[in-house]
Amino acid sequence: MTYEHDLSIIVVAWNVVELVDECLGHVRDSQDKLRKQVLFVDNGSTDGTPELVAERYPEVTLIRADTNLGFIRANNLAYPQATGRYVLMLNSDAFVGPATFERTVGFMDEHPRFGVLGCRLVGRDGTPQPSARNFPTPFRSFVSNLSLDRTFRFLRGIDDVDQDLDAVTECDWVSGCYLLARKTALDELGWFLTEDYFMYNDDNDLCLRLSRKGWKTVCHPEKVVHIGGGNADQLGELTAGGRQVDSLAVESTYIYYRRNYGLPRVLSQYGWRMAYRLARIVKRVARAGHRGAPVSFELRSASAETEVLLRTRFGRRAVH
Repeated sequence: MTYEHDLSIIVVAWNVVELVDECLGHVRDSQDKLRKQVLFVDNGSTDGTPELVAERYPEVTLIRADTNLGFIRANNLAYPQATGRYVLMLNSDAFVGPATFERTVGFMDEHPRFGVLGCRLVGRDGTPQPSARNFPTPFRSFVSNLSLDRTFRFLRGIDDVDQDLDAVTECDWVSGCYLLARKTALDELGWFLTEDYFMYNDDNDLCLRLSRKGWKTVCHPEKVVHIGGGNADQLGELTAGGRQVDSLAVESTYIYYRRNYGLPRVLSQYGWRMAYRLARIVKRVARAGHRGAPVSFELRSASAETEVLLRTRFGRRAVH
């Protein structure tokens, strides 16, 4: 099959104009000889983002959404226009280096068994971020949330705390902030991202669906700077205490388990989440010596998670 481009890059953003400018600036400054296509979806920003993209980056295909579609639906809006051998989901708060595209695309060209590639993620100060990850299960999430895998190394959480990310690492899934996928592999799925998710779990869902088709996922040691939470922070500012963002994460998790594993996994997730809240209450009481506000917070959180479970009909439908 003949492709018009080597790499199609999809960037989605909502009201983070400074990050978009920095992200696209790094893309433009990339030192490679790849035929690149950049598709930018603006989710109804009101901070001048689409105007900036149109003025400063005329080489970018600007797609305007009238409202905030969410990360997943916005990516799907751009995907039909992607004409590259590879499709890259790149977060607006993720910044590539001069050789990132050349090295990662080159690796995929040399290793045809991999369908997805991610990079070693670091903060601006070089602090490591989760990169090569294990598929989530209710128990792994419980272990990771309480950091039990750091105390008891035989327990396997979502991230391997002893993993050497200086080397190429085969893994279950990689973060969607830099997710490079082979177009021929994506074509086998019939669709790109699962639109039941507003945001969150799109990346592990995609890697899981590809793994069931026989494709492997790999994390490359090439570093990508990731700020983290740019668009999510905007959502949080518009809601009381960021509770909306928590609800989105919980909702997506239940939908992920229901779609991919069935009702028993949803019920297991709910049970482990309640166990997590109970463990937090015990920990807070032991430290503070009294019940107080922290315990009330955990009880409210447990109530909110129960509400999401019921509203999604045990993960059967999206609310947002």
